[in-house]
Amino acid sequence: MSTHSYLPLIAQILRNPQALLKPPGGDIRSHIAVLGPRLIVITVVFASLFGMVVGSYRGGIQYLYAAIKMPLLFLVPVLVGLPAVRALFAAIGGDAPRERTALAALAGMARTAILAAACAPLLWLAYSVHIDYHHAILLMSACLLAVGLPGLVTLVHALPGGGQRRWLARTGTIAIMGVLLAQSGWVMRPFVVRPRAEVTLFRPIEANVFSSLRASYEASQGRYRGWTARRAGLLGRALEQEDAEHAQHQD
Repeated sequence: MSTHSYLPLIAQILRNPQALLKPPGGDIRSHIAVLGPRLIVITVVFASLFGMVVGSYRGGIQYLYAAIKMPLLFLVPVLVGLPAVRALFAAIGGDAPRERTALAALAGMARTAILAAACAPLLWLAYSVHIDYHHAILLMSACLLAVGLPGLVTLVHALPGGGQRRWLARTGTIAIMGVLLAQSGWVMRPFVVRPRAEVTLFRPIEANVFSSLRASYEASQGRYRGWTARRAGLLGRALEQEDAEHAQHQD
Protein backbone atom coordinates (compact mmCIF):
# COMPACT_ATOMS: atom_id res chain seq x y z
CA MET A 1 0.00 0.00 0.00
CA SER A 2 1.48 3.31 -1.05
CA THR A 3 2.22 6.23 1.22
CA HIS A 4 -0.24 8.40 -0.70
CA SER A 5 -3.12 6.14 0.29
CA TYR A 6 -2.41 6.90 3.96
CA LEU A 7 -2.42 10.68 3.65
CA PRO A 8 -6.19 11.07 3.07
CA LEU A 9 -6.83 8.63 5.92
CA ILE A 10 -4.62 10.63 8.29
CA ALA A 11 -6.45 13.80 7.32
CA GLN A 12 -9.77 12.06 7.93
CA ILE A 13 -8.64 10.86 11.36
CA LEU A 14 -7.77 14.39 12.40
CA ARG A 15 -10.76 16.17 10.87
CA ASN A 16 -13.69 13.78 11.22
CA PRO A 17 -12.82 10.37 12.68
CA GLN A 18 -16.51 9.53 13.23
CA ALA A 19 -16.95 9.32 9.46
CA LEU A 20 -14.61 6.33 9.42
CA LEU A 21 -17.22 4.32 11.30
CA LYS A 22 -19.72 4.49 8.44
CA PRO A 23 -18.93 1.47 6.27
CA PRO A 24 -19.73 1.75 2.56
CA GLY A 25 -22.57 -0.61 1.84
CA GLY A 26 -23.18 -1.17 5.55
CA ASP A 27 -20.78 -4.13 5.87
CA ILE A 28 -18.89 -3.27 9.07
CA ARG A 29 -16.84 -6.48 9.08
CA SER A 30 -15.40 -5.94 5.63
CA HIS A 31 -14.83 -2.30 6.49
CA ILE A 32 -12.84 -3.08 9.64
CA ALA A 33 -10.88 -5.79 7.80
CA VAL A 34 -9.61 -3.12 5.40
CA LEU A 35 -9.38 -0.11 7.71
CA GLY A 36 -8.24 -1.79 10.95
CA PRO A 37 -4.72 -2.79 9.81
CA ARG A 38 -4.15 0.68 8.36
CA LEU A 39 -5.13 2.32 11.64
CA ILE A 40 -2.74 0.02 13.49
CA VAL A 41 0.10 0.91 11.10
CA ILE A 42 -0.56 4.62 11.60
CA THR A 43 -0.61 4.18 15.38
CA VAL A 44 2.65 2.21 15.40
CA VAL A 45 4.54 4.60 13.11
CA PHE A 46 3.53 7.85 14.80
CA ALA A 47 3.77 6.43 18.33
CA SER A 48 7.27 5.14 17.54
CA LEU A 49 8.31 8.61 16.39
CA PHE A 50 7.06 10.06 19.66
CA GLY A 51 8.82 7.27 21.57
CA MET A 52 12.14 8.04 19.90
CA VAL A 53 11.86 11.66 21.03
CA VAL A 54 11.10 10.54 24.58
CA GLY A 55 14.09 8.21 24.44
CA SER A 56 16.31 11.10 23.33
CA TYR A 57 16.41 12.33 26.93
CA ARG A 58 18.89 9.54 27.67
CA GLY A 59 19.92 8.53 24.15
CA GLY A 60 21.72 5.38 23.09
CA ILE A 61 19.72 2.16 23.16
CA GLN A 62 16.85 4.00 24.84
CA TYR A 63 15.91 5.39 21.42
CA LEU A 64 15.04 1.85 20.37
CA TYR A 65 13.45 0.79 23.67
CA ALA A 66 11.12 3.77 23.83
CA ALA A 67 10.21 3.48 20.14
CA ILE A 68 9.22 -0.16 20.66
CA LYS A 69 7.23 0.38 23.85
CA MET A 70 5.32 3.53 22.92
CA PRO A 71 3.03 1.83 20.35
CA LEU A 72 2.28 -0.84 22.96
CA LEU A 73 1.36 1.93 25.38
CA PHE A 74 -1.31 3.12 22.95
CA LEU A 75 -2.63 -0.28 21.80
CA VAL A 76 -2.62 -2.41 24.96
CA PRO A 77 -5.32 -0.35 26.76
CA VAL A 78 -7.56 -0.82 23.70
CA LEU A 79 -7.24 -4.61 23.88
CA VAL A 80 -7.73 -4.74 27.64
CA GLY A 81 -10.40 -2.08 28.04
CA LEU A 82 -12.86 -2.78 25.22
CA PRO A 83 -14.65 -5.70 26.94
CA ALA A 84 -15.20 -3.51 30.01
CA VAL A 85 -16.52 -0.67 27.84
CA ARG A 86 -18.99 -2.96 26.09
CA ALA A 87 -20.12 -4.39 29.41
CA LEU A 88 -20.65 -0.87 30.74
CA PHE A 89 -22.88 0.08 27.82
CA ALA A 90 -24.79 -3.19 28.14
CA ALA A 91 -25.40 -2.46 31.84
CA ILE A 92 -27.31 0.73 31.00
CA GLY A 93 -29.31 -0.86 28.23
CA GLY A 94 -27.17 0.44 25.38
CA ASP A 95 -25.74 -1.42 22.43
CA ALA A 96 -22.02 -1.36 21.62
CA PRO A 97 -21.29 -3.94 18.89
CA ARG A 98 -17.84 -5.48 19.03
CA GLU A 99 -16.77 -4.44 15.53
CA ARG A 100 -17.91 -0.84 15.84
CA THR A 101 -16.38 -0.45 19.30
CA ALA A 102 -13.04 -1.87 18.13
CA LEU A 103 -12.98 0.40 15.09
CA ALA A 104 -13.82 3.44 17.22
CA ALA A 105 -11.02 2.58 19.65
CA LEU A 106 -8.48 2.11 16.86
CA ALA A 107 -9.47 5.44 15.31
CA GLY A 108 -9.11 7.14 18.69
CA MET A 109 -5.67 5.65 19.33
CA ALA A 110 -4.52 6.53 15.80
CA ARG A 111 -5.58 10.11 16.41
CA THR A 112 -3.72 10.11 19.72
CA ALA A 113 -0.55 8.81 18.06
CA ILE A 114 -0.68 11.43 15.30
CA LEU A 115 -1.15 14.24 17.81
CA ALA A 116 1.67 12.84 19.95
CA ALA A 117 4.02 12.93 16.97
CA ALA A 118 2.94 16.52 16.34
CA CYS A 119 3.95 17.41 19.92
CA ALA A 120 7.28 15.59 19.60
CA PRO A 121 9.32 18.59 18.32
CA LEU A 122 8.36 20.66 21.38
CA LEU A 123 9.27 17.78 23.68
CA TRP A 124 12.59 17.27 21.88
CA LEU A 125 13.37 20.97 22.23
CA ALA A 126 12.74 20.81 25.98
CA TYR A 127 14.87 17.66 26.36
CA SER A 128 17.69 19.14 24.31
CA VAL A 129 18.32 21.79 26.99
CA HIS A 130 18.83 19.01 29.60
CA ILE A 131 15.95 19.73 31.96
CA ASP A 132 15.71 17.93 35.29
CA TYR A 133 14.70 14.26 35.20
CA HIS A 134 11.51 14.77 37.21
CA HIS A 135 10.49 17.73 35.07
CA ALA A 136 11.13 15.56 31.99
CA ILE A 137 8.70 12.92 33.29
CA LEU A 138 6.05 15.51 34.12
CA LEU A 139 6.42 17.10 30.70
CA MET A 140 6.04 13.77 28.92
CA SER A 141 2.99 12.95 31.05
CA ALA A 142 1.46 16.33 30.26
CA CYS A 143 1.96 15.71 26.54
CA LEU A 144 0.32 12.28 26.77
CA LEU A 145 -2.58 13.77 28.70
CA ALA A 146 -3.04 16.54 26.16
CA VAL A 147 -3.05 14.19 23.17
CA GLY A 148 -4.88 11.36 24.94
CA LEU A 149 -8.02 13.33 25.72
CA PRO A 150 -8.93 13.95 22.04
CA GLY A 151 -8.44 10.25 21.37
CA LEU A 152 -10.72 9.28 24.24
CA VAL A 153 -13.32 11.81 23.13
CA THR A 154 -13.15 10.29 19.64
CA LEU A 155 -13.87 6.87 21.10
CA VAL A 156 -16.73 8.11 23.26
CA HIS A 157 -18.45 10.09 20.50
CA ALA A 158 -18.10 7.18 18.08
CA LEU A 159 -19.79 4.72 20.41
CA PRO A 160 -23.47 4.13 19.66
CA GLY A 161 -26.09 5.64 21.92
CA GLY A 162 -28.89 3.96 23.79
CA GLY A 163 -30.05 3.75 27.36
CA GLN A 164 -31.24 6.45 29.70
CA ARG A 165 -27.84 6.83 31.37
CA ARG A 166 -25.67 7.14 28.30
CA TRP A 167 -23.67 9.96 29.90
CA LEU A 168 -22.70 7.59 32.72
CA ALA A 169 -21.40 5.00 30.27
CA ARG A 170 -19.42 7.63 28.37
CA THR A 171 -17.89 9.03 31.54
CA GLY A 172 -17.03 5.51 32.65
CA THR A 173 -15.42 4.80 29.28
CA ILE A 174 -13.13 7.81 29.62
CA ALA A 175 -12.21 6.76 33.18
CA ILE A 176 -11.51 3.14 32.22
CA MET A 177 -9.39 3.92 29.18
CA GLY A 178 -7.60 6.79 30.91
CA VAL A 179 -6.59 4.68 33.91
CA LEU A 180 -5.54 1.79 31.68
CA LEU A 181 -3.41 4.10 29.54
CA ALA A 182 -1.73 5.62 32.59
CA GLN A 183 -1.09 2.32 34.37
CA SER A 184 0.13 0.65 31.17
CA GLY A 185 2.74 3.37 30.87
CA TRP A 186 3.80 2.71 34.45
CA VAL A 187 4.10 -1.05 33.88
CA MET A 188 6.12 -0.58 30.67
CA ARG A 189 8.45 2.08 32.05
CA PRO A 190 11.10 3.42 31.77
CA PHE A 191 10.47 5.77 28.87
CA VAL A 192 12.50 8.63 30.35
CA VAL A 193 15.68 7.25 31.93
CA ARG A 194 17.71 8.98 34.63
CA PRO A 195 21.04 10.28 33.32
CA ARG A 196 23.08 7.99 35.60
CA ALA A 197 20.69 5.03 35.83
CA GLU A 198 21.18 1.74 34.04
CA VAL A 199 19.16 1.50 30.83
CA THR A 200 16.77 -1.47 30.93
CA LEU A 201 13.79 -2.50 28.83
CA PHE A 202 11.51 -2.76 31.90
CA ARG A 203 11.78 -1.97 35.59
CA PRO A 204 10.35 -3.74 38.64
CA ILE A 205 6.94 -2.38 39.62
CA GLU A 206 6.98 0.13 42.47
CA ALA A 207 3.76 1.66 43.80
CA ASN A 208 1.55 2.88 40.90
CA VAL A 209 1.45 5.59 38.26
CA PHE A 210 -0.45 8.12 40.35
CA SER A 211 1.83 7.91 43.39
CA SER A 212 4.81 8.03 41.02
CA LEU A 213 3.61 11.23 39.34
CA ARG A 214 3.00 12.80 42.73
CA ALA A 215 6.47 11.74 43.87
CA SER A 216 8.02 13.13 40.68
CA TYR A 217 6.24 16.44 41.18
CA GLU A 218 7.40 16.68 44.80
CA ALA A 219 10.93 15.66 43.83
CA SER A 220 10.96 18.37 41.16
CA GLN A 221 10.24 20.80 43.99
CA GLY A 222 13.09 19.35 46.07
CA ARG A 223 10.86 17.30 48.40
CA TYR A 224 11.68 13.59 48.63
CA ARG A 225 9.74 10.96 50.53
CA GLY A 226 9.19 7.19 50.44
CA TRP A 227 10.93 5.30 47.66
CA THR A 228 12.00 8.53 45.96
CA ALA A 229 13.83 9.53 49.13
CA ARG A 230 15.58 6.18 49.23
CA ARG A 231 16.51 6.44 45.58
CA ALA A 232 17.69 10.01 46.01
CA GLY A 233 19.83 8.91 48.96
CA LEU A 234 21.41 6.12 46.94
CA LEU A 235 22.03 8.49 44.07
CA GLY A 236 23.59 11.04 46.39
CA ARG A 237 25.97 8.45 47.86
CA ALA A 238 26.89 7.27 44.36
CA LEU A 239 27.71 10.81 43.29
CA GLU A 240 29.80 11.38 46.42
CA GLN A 241 31.71 8.15 45.77
CA GLU A 242 32.28 9.12 42.15
CA ASP A 243 33.61 12.54 43.18
CA ALA A 244 35.91 10.95 45.76
CA GLU A 245 37.31 8.49 43.22
CA HIS A 246 37.85 11.33 40.77
CA ALA A 247 39.69 13.39 43.39
CA GLN A 248 41.85 10.40 44.32
CA HIS A 249 42.73 9.88 40.69
CA GLN A 250 43.75 13.52 40.37
CA ASP A 251 46.04 13.16 43.41
